[in-house]
Amino acid sequence: MKKKVISTMMAVAMTATALAGCGGNNGSAASSSNASSAVTGGSSGTEAEGAVDPVTGEALEPVTLKFIFFGDKKSAVDEVWAAIADYTRDKLNCDFDVQFISGDDYKDKLLVKAATGDVWDLNFDSDWTGYFQMAAQDAYMNLDELLPSYAPTLYSVYEEKGLLDAMKNKGHINILPWTMTMNNRPFFQWRGDLAEAAGIEVDKDNLNTIEDVDKVLYQLKEAYPDKYIIECSQLCGGGWFALDENMGLYFNLNDDKVTVTAAEEIPEYVEAMKYAEKWQKDGLIWKDVLTDKLDHNSLINEGKLITKWGTHEFANQNRAWVEEGAYWDFTEIYADDLYANRTPLANALCISATSENPERTLMFLELLETDQTLYDMVQYGIEGKTYVINEETGAAEYPEGMDGASSNYQEWGGQWAMWKPQFMRANASYGPGFWEEEANYAASSDKNVVSPLEGFSFDATNVSTEVAQRNQIFYDANRLLTVGLAGDTQTAIDKLKSDSEAAGLQTLLDEYQKQIDEFLANK
Repeated sequence: MKKKVISTMMAVAMTATALAGCGGNNGSAASSSNASSAVTGGSSGTEAEGAVDPVTGEALEPVTLKFIFFGDKKSAVDEVWAAIADYTRDKLNCDFDVQFISGDDYKDKLLVKAATGDVWDLNFDSDWTGYFQMAAQDAYMNLDELLPSYAPTLYSVYEEKGLLDAMKNKGHINILPWTMTMNNRPFFQWRGDLAEAAGIEVDKDNLNTIEDVDKVLYQLKEAYPDKYIIECSQLCGGGWFALDENMGLYFNLNDDKVTVTAAEEIPEYVEAMKYAEKWQKDGLIWKDVLTDKLDHNSLINEGKLITKWGTHEFANQNRAWVEEGAYWDFTEIYADDLYANRTPLANALCISATSENPERTLMFLELLETDQTLYDMVQYGIEGKTYVINEETGAAEYPEGMDGASSNYQEWGGQWAMWKPQFMRANASYGPGFWEEEANYAASSDKNVVSPLEGFSFDATNVSTEVAQRNQIFYDANRLLTVGLAGDTQTAIDKLKSDSEAAGLQTLLDEYQKQIDEFLANK
């Protein structure tokens, strides 16, 4: 792997010129036609005039940056990223090899890539995919020196938002989080038009618990026996906040001591899993839910799956409904309980420890932070081909004859980590002012709180074996429990407890608690 030794003196001297080297064509002065014409412009494989390393001042040799994102690859991805390469040629002199891993396989395949020493530059990760496991394997690069030198504007944003601590693993920056604000409070969503058509009157003022949800589900099942009713159960209520969803470790927001607790010890978790067993037996969750290979988002859009667990974001976003007149109705549940805002690591980017081009990758991210035209290309694609701009509202819309189901680029998986509040346009899913409203909602109640562990990062060095074993044990048990396929719930919970105990869960919890206590003591 290529490494540059950056002296402190050079880093300080050259950081001041980094913006000139990376962002000479700022988006505020670039027109949409620049993005469109970039498709046919530029040339690959030669040094581009003006493309220099902002730290060393050396001309940049051509490279190919290898990116990995979450989800399915859309048909225009390669064409869009070829246009991006041409647009940035005079600043980055690189091409892009952009690959996708489907959502169901994402975590496991990424872990295999890391374990086998695959070489790539940038990937999507998060606290709900496999970040903590990847970090425990030292799969991501230490960016302490590179980030402020090669992406000074981005570094300043993180610094101003107080995110630097959250970006560290084992004391070093190794993850680049999004900068959005929203809350995780659970919502229950159902097809309001179908409930109305069936004469089901939902009293939203008294729909606040999983027991209340249960009653609505059975009403919908009776009215629509041939539809998919719900895909799973989940932990709701009680003020529980996930430390690590992959390992099923939580703490309670009402607990000043911030005590780490395994999911199987949480009464609300056990209750939710018992509802899953009941719903499975009564056909509300379909029996092949884990093996059907169906796209559950498509099932929703097509009116085949008619309820959903969500958040304020998903309850209020637009969907590409196939049926005319389809809409979600929704309500908060457990409205009186504490819920924490989404963490900085909810969507993020990481540079692989095997990256051969970390400097160039960071230069790309710096440009993305400062250039509206580049942002539009990355997020929406090629104007006129993958999106059009509404001249009145500035929104990014689908070209005529295209929608969410047939989109050739827009709303690709993993783009969330690259969302920039200063550049975001309204689009088919998120209308004008949507993200301002999300931030307002997060700040609207004293029940929506910032986690006391914001910025905490667990160092798994001393318990790597226990972490790996707990990840596997909880994954195997939880995936069956949440859909009611684990058999008798209490028996499955007891087995989860005994298997975890034998695999050193207490040692893991003790180490977790020790680091939490130290973090809180030093805040």
